[in-house]
Amino acid sequence: MNSVPDSVAEAAELARRLEQSLRQLGELGPATVGGTPRETVLANNKVTLYRYGDSRSHKAAGPALLITYALVNRPYVLDLEPQRSTIAQLLAQGLDVYLVDWGYPDSGDHQTTLEDYLCDRLDSCVDAVCDLRGESTVNLLGVCQGGTFSLCYSALFPGKVRNLVTMVTPVDFHTPGNLLSRWVQGVDLDRLAT
Repeated sequence: MNSVPDSVAEAAELARRLEQSLRQLGELGPATVGGTPRETVLANNKVTLYRYGDSRSHKAAGPALLITYALVNRPYVLDLEPQRSTIAQLLAQGLDVYLVDWGYPDSGDHQTTLEDYLCDRLDSCVDAVCDLRGESTVNLLGVCQGGTFSLCYSALFPGKVRNLVTMVTPVDFHTPGNLLSRWVQGVDLDRLAT
């Protein structure tokens, strides 16, 4: 058991280290996100479709990759600082990178359905990429909830998707060890839906 003087000394050391850490954080300044050049190629409702890179990279671009990110998170997490940018890395690999930004849902979206997101908004983004590229299919990368959207979209429109890749995408909610499965085991879904 620690003595009172030892506990006081530990608390003082912890306070000193915390103060030092806060000072270092204050010196960092704001993070720069979204630094990779991009252009808007489609704006539909709140949805924006971006094409990354500059005009030189577009002319020499390899296969197109359409990234569908989560509706509830911000997609700039894929384009943090240059050395931490998934999008910059994909461009460096020669891909022609597009990204769907769903915008910020608000009370006006309370009647927006999954069908609206998939069959209207995501489908119009896929069509825009295909039109720009003169192709009939896209490579689709779904991240998190965007992966779930991409899986559903691919099932509805298999002729428009050349390849599908998902990252951190919840798919099977019935596995017993799955954290999400454990969370909903005690939820009365019928009562929740009414």
